[in-house]
Amino acid sequence: MQILLNIFLVIATFFFMEFMAWATHKFVMHGFLWSLHKDHHEPHDKVFERNDAFFLIFAIPSWLCIMFGMMNGNDFRLYIGIGIAIYGLAYFLVHD
Repeated sequence: MQILLNIFLVIATFFFMEFMAWATHKFVMHGFLWSLHKDHHEPHDKVFERNDAFFLIFAIPSWLCIMFGMMNGNDFRLYIGIGIAIYGLAYFLVHD
């Protein structure tokens, strides 16, 4: 039964991250951190954009959840962190 809960947490977190990505894009990237995001909307020939710093917004919570989840006997935080990480990979492969 525990494995089903763990799988559910990964899948539910993955889908919740779509809402988080939308909200972050609308209210943070096009809000108070527009100065970092605007180069994403402008043509350029650089490999990296200032906008690339936004991966930290999702990577750090994922890393912390995985780390603390593993430190506490693979508790629920591990599976939430895995869901965030899988969403980040999917976003990178599809969006960028």
